[in-house]
Amino acid sequence: EFPPQIPPLWAILLPAGLPGSLLKVFAMNTSVDLIPLEAGWDKMKEGVGKFTTIMETDFRESFPVALHSELYQTCYAMCTQKSPHNWADELYKRYGTMYEDQLNKSVLPAIKEKHGEAMLQEFAKRWRNHKLFVRQMWKLFVYLDRFYIKRVSALPLKAVGIQKFEQVVFNAVKDDVRSGVLSLIEKEREGEVVERDLLKSVVNVFVEIGDWRPLFPTRPGEEIGDIGSARLNVYIKELETQLLAATSEFYARESATWIGTDSCPEYMKKAEKRLTEEVNRVASYLHSSSEEKLLKECEQQLLANHQSALMDKEETGCRALLREEKAEDLRRMHKLFQRLPNTPTCGLQPISQIVREHIVDVGMNLVRKEEAEKDHKNYAQQLIDLHDTYLALVQGPFANNTLFQKVLKEAFEVFVNKDIGQTTTAELLSSFCDNIMKSGGDKIEGEIDTILDKIVMLFSYLSDKDMFAEFYRKQLAKRLLLNRSASDDDERSLITKLKYRCGAQFTSKLEGMLTDMNVSKDTQANFSTFLNGSEFSLGMDCTVTVLTTGFWPTYKVDEVALPMELLKCVDTFTRFYESRTSHRKLKWIHNLGTCVLSGRFDAKPIDLVISTYQACILMLFNQEEEYTTADIASSTKLSMEELKKYLHTLSLSKYQILTKNPKSKEIGDGDSFTFNRKFTDRQRKIKMSLLVTKVSQDEKQSTKQTVDEDRKHAVEASIVRVMKARKTMPHTQLVSEVSVQLMKLFKPEPKVIKNRIESLISREYLERDKDNQGVYKYLA
Repeated sequence: EFPPQIPPLWAILLPAGLPGSLLKVFAMNTSVDLIPLEAGWDKMKEGVGKFTTIMETDFRESFPVALHSELYQTCYAMCTQKSPHNWADELYKRYGTMYEDQLNKSVLPAIKEKHGEAMLQEFAKRWRNHKLFVRQMWKLFVYLDRFYIKRVSALPLKAVGIQKFEQVVFNAVKDDVRSGVLSLIEKEREGEVVERDLLKSVVNVFVEIGDWRPLFPTRPGEEIGDIGSARLNVYIKELETQLLAATSEFYARESATWIGTDSCPEYMKKAEKRLTEEVNRVASYLHSSSEEKLLKECEQQLLANHQSALMDKEETGCRALLREEKAEDLRRMHKLFQRLPNTPTCGLQPISQIVREHIVDVGMNLVRKEEAEKDHKNYAQQLIDLHDTYLALVQGPFANNTLFQKVLKEAFEVFVNKDIGQTTTAELLSSFCDNIMKSGGDKIEGEIDTILDKIVMLFSYLSDKDMFAEFYRKQLAKRLLLNRSASDDDERSLITKLKYRCGAQFTSKLEGMLTDMNVSKDTQANFSTFLNGSEFSLGMDCTVTVLTTGFWPTYKVDEVALPMELLKCVDTFTRFYESRTSHRKLKWIHNLGTCVLSGRFDAKPIDLVISTYQACILMLFNQEEEYTTADIASSTKLSMEELKKYLHTLSLSKYQILTKNPKSKEIGDGDSFTFNRKFTDRQRKIKMSLLVTKVSQDEKQSTKQTVDEDRKHAVEASIVRVMKARKTMPHTQLVSEVSVQLMKLFKPEPKVIKNRIESLISREYLERDKDNQGVYKYLA
């Protein structure tokens, strides 16, 4: 009688197309007599022997279906007979013994009698056959797997088959097999062609011995044993560990030969090729989990162990590649050494330090070369070109790696902050901006924004950003007031970029200057309306720019004696402005003013674009034919030193509007000047030198003094902010925090900070702790 959960055997295993007589056999066998153990086992051994014969003859015939069904029924009957004739336990034991006998009799001797590649081929073949053998035996003894093993929690049949192969065959030949595998791999590394499919088959045995579950199709609910839980333990222990050791030894020998004979680029090409080969090797016949470990051994022997020697090769090392701009070799270097961990002696870190030293050397050479030059107007452009070169290096061969971005910044900060003679880089960069922004500056339309980005990048390396800001403010003022700015959009664009880099406070004055210019346009329009609405006529066009004192540089209010024509304009605008606003007071600054005078020369009239001071001098000649230097000084109220500069532009420069007597290059107090009626020029309108467009030495000095004063206030403000928040703080910590706060604008000297602390103590903002003189307290 069948167990209730088992359908009749003929309903399970009856293949399609069997003759009706066979169906009668199945039905008859369901009611056979009890099967003795030995008789039943002899019948099962008959099937085992038949399949073994088929397997040994390379499966030239298939296993008979009728025999398969008969053996299944025999196993079923032996397992379902009532005790003491239930042979399930004995069948399970003999199932394992069956494998041992078969493996010892035919498999192990066949493998051992062969050597080298033939042994590996036999090993791989026997493993393939054994997997088929296990699958076929499982089909015959499947009833055990489904019911007996579940009941007694024994190892599944498939697992028993794999386990027996490991115990009988694998453990006996694994050393020889491993040696054969490693020998073939070494031959392949040395350039010989090997049979990769064979290697893959053999290596797979090491993997599959430990992870048998993927080998056989499973059914829902089928029990899976624990033999698969270790997975790659066998592969790692019996093959991978020895493979890694052999790999390390092989590449240690090979790299020792290369480092003594090859150049750095040649060595790197060979190393790159070897690493690629190892990746392909893993993909071809090793387990994927080995790739990372295998490459780590290769990298250690090929790269890490020889990095210093490779980088320091005199004619072909990293420094030589940088000097010769070998972009492809540098790209390969970065690609290879980024594989290694970053330490001061390994990976990209030592390479980045060599790059830093190289950039500093090139930059300092540029500084020394520039110091020998008289004119430094091209220095900023040279810095930009240098930065473009190494930025391309960082973004290209070094893949924009953050480590190299950092060393690029550090290297430029070293030499960009070196003074060129008596001139700071901040001043030179500001003058370069001034030239770019002026009408007629050397620039190509459409590229201005790119140039501004590069200027701001250089600016970010300056430690004296406040010095740049002050010079730039004075030059911006002259561009705006003398109408020398090429584009308001460009001016605003640069200020916006500086604002993004340093914050709104840094550019507030610059933005205020541009705002003043826009407001002045509205004021001028109202002034024109005022003049048109009155009967008063100035007899000339008059444009006035009203500036807010806090935004613009400080200018001295001069006492120049204006001609009546200009004085009338000043008085009229003052009346207009005071009628519009009562809480503001106008102070007139004439040294930044410009005039257009019409000169009536004998050949033709020519319009002269000149400064207000030059106009005051020339308009004197409407009254008298000749004046001495002293007479002009008396009439205009200009200082003798300043007057001589303006007279030089009018009589000894390209455009000689005045004739000087005597004709010497120096101007004396008694020299006389007359209007040069014979002067002529091809143009109807000429722009003369205004003097004020250039930054004078006095202005440079005053700018530096202004910056020094501003720094004192900035340091004091920072000290007070920190102390107000902390209340009590040691001297060293206070100096450190103040330095960090101010670093965005300038790099304060600790001595300056100490002096400002003393000043604040004397003014009772701070006091020293009575118990510890090195600690300060904030006084509210």
